[in-house]
Amino acid sequence: MSVLLIALLLFLIVLGFKVPLLWLLAAALVYLLVRGRDRGSIKTDPDNRSTGGDEGGRGSGPKTYREYSDRRKRKERWERRYRRRHASSTSSGR
Repeated sequence: MSVLLIALLLFLIVLGFKVPLLWLLAAALVYLLVRGRDRGSIKTDPDNRSTGGDEGGRGSGPKTYREYSDRRKRKERWERRYRRRHASSTSSGR
């Protein structure tokens, strides 16, 4: 995606020698590229929810308290469900 934007930027710069309005479009595109890199990556999911698995890799923890709280609640629910379904194996282990 960024390669396409950079190609568009170069195209606007080349055409901008004849049409000065295209220089403004190129400047706006540069602004959007720099702003996107400052934020890291553009997220399509506004709540930053993972679609499954172990929410991230090594060393990646929750960025906000809400993410931490949601993750903890999901873990507690999973543990309660596991204990209910596997009562015989968990009671002998304690």
